[in-house]
Amino acid sequence: MKYLVDAAVFERYPGFRRMVVVAEDVDNRSEVPALRDLLRCCEDGVRGEDMANFKELPALAAWIQAFVDMGLKPNRYPPSVVNLIKRVRNGKPLPYVNSLVAVFNCISLKYLVPCGGDDRDVVRGDLRLGLATGQETYVPLGQPDVLEHPPVGEIIYYDTGDNDVFCRAWCWKNGDRSKLMPGTRRAIINVDAMDPATVARLEQAAGELAGLLREHTGARTVIHRIAPETPSFELD
Repeated sequence: MKYLVDAAVFERYPGFRRMVVVAEDVDNRSEVPALRDLLRCCEDGVRGEDMANFKELPALAAWIQAFVDMGLKPNRYPPSVVNLIKRVRNGKPLPYVNSLVAVFNCISLKYLVPCGGDDRDVVRGDLRLGLATGQETYVPLGQPDVLEHPPVGEIIYYDTGDNDVFCRAWCWKNGDRSKLMPGTRRAIINVDAMDPATVARLEQAAGELAGLLREHTGARTVIHRIAPETPSFELD
């Protein structure tokens, strides 16, 4: 199995970088109190007055602009990290979906980066981040009876085996088939950055994410760096 980011993505967005955390032997079955407490602490970190204009922060503004460039209205289709912060600042604690989701939500809030994960065991071909042709199919998370086709040119993350889209609009919303479940044992988690200051901290964010997985789910982890000079890697 190959993991690949198309050259066209880097041509449009040369500052984009991605870290990929591959996790094996994950125990995702139970809520972990210490991880739940960490999630609440990370939520508190984005509730302060210094985050009142969070959409103007370079780490987030770069993603909002990327969505505008794709022809999407960011208020309707917000980057995942922007949506996450908005939900937290509206006053409601995030649900503890499962430990994998809790971990990448913590990292997303702490480092202001989009994070998303998928169940590796549902992958049928290669994993690719690239431009949609209009032929790919997307089933929205939690809506298994809905079928969409991302428009031509939208940046999507998908399974080349059946053209099933795991995440629409780069980092907007995950698909239903690859969602992380309590029984997930193997996961692939993406951590993205666009602006230079956040890119400089991306390896730190991915390293902390991997450490949390090892500590709270017993996972074995490997981290891969995606950049123009290293756009792909092989998965065993």
